[in-house]
Amino acid sequence: MVKKIKHLYIILAITLLFCMNLTGCKSRDTESVFGTGFYFDTVVSFTVYGTDDEQIIKELQDECARLEKIFSATDTESELYKLNNGETDLVSEDLYKCVQRALIYCDILDGRYDISIRPVSELWNFKDGKDIIPDAKAIEEAVSKVNYRDIKLMGRYGDKYRIKLENGVRIDLGSAAKGYIGDKLIEYMEDKGIKSAIISLGGNVQCLGGKPGENGEYTDFKVAIKSPSTYSNEYSDVLNIKDRAVVTSGIYERWFEKDGVLYHHILDSQTGYPIDSDLASVSIVCKSGMDADILSTACFIAGYDETLEILEKSSDVEQVGGFEAEFIYKNGDVKKTAYFEQYR
Repeated sequence: MVKKIKHLYIILAITLLFCMNLTGCKSRDTESVFGTGFYFDTVVSFTVYGTDDEQIIKELQDECARLEKIFSATDTESELYKLNNGETDLVSEDLYKCVQRALIYCDILDGRYDISIRPVSELWNFKDGKDIIPDAKAIEEAVSKVNYRDIKLMGRYGDKYRIKLENGVRIDLGSAAKGYIGDKLIEYMEDKGIKSAIISLGGNVQCLGGKPGENGEYTDFKVAIKSPSTYSNEYSDVLNIKDRAVVTSGIYERWFEKDGVLYHHILDSQTGYPIDSDLASVSIVCKSGMDADILSTACFIAGYDETLEILEKSSDVEQVGGFEAEFIYKNGDVKKTAYFEQYR
């Protein structure tokens, strides 16, 4: 069996790149604290500048634990689990806003990106090494339950919000929740007066401000994009980032190979099988971590040409966030949106 690249290794490698120049701090601004945790089924790391008080790391960890109780798809006590299993239709503002934003992109791609894909995604297991292709009839039945239009946002109800799920639909926020959580962590730090930080949520990277230097200036953070080859630990690009999120979706993230065919985790909502594409990965740079998270999947599904159309809309339609994208193909070709080069 082909040896798989472990996602944890990828995260740790990227984190190391972030931390390469953290030593030798001489000023208050360049002091930093660093911490990690395991949330959302992945390693989360935080580097916060301008302080030596490790309490901020504890607070960020606590916020992650709180949000995990909302967004976990498998924790039987989480809001999302209870919503999906019909135990409640009342949810927090956090879950409601995340679903609300994701549904905008479901509309933009007319359901090809669809957060109601949970009945399909839970059939596929890319984690335990069993490499089992789900039964075709089970996939067909699951696909019949995928329709984001059956997710009804009912608005505020007292101190909660109501979401109604119809016709057996269930929600998968694997392409949105980490980005939303990243935005919440950035917001939390801003409220605490933090001006500079970098966080990684399983490879979703968000930068608050720039990296402080000894003379009071702020330089760009260096954020690596992993080579999308399933057999490589190398980087395909290193970006210069301030106040932006960088998120990549690719076939190397969660996958298995069987009978010479590679099966990856980016699923087609219409067939129930992995997207059949010449693409290997799509990387997004965006102000919003949630938009970057969603767009990395949505643009992988849409492809380069349709992504240009989405970008064109973003200049006219407020609900679409501005972003830049890099597409890497299986044959090694690279395509970029017009202003992606500003980050290199």
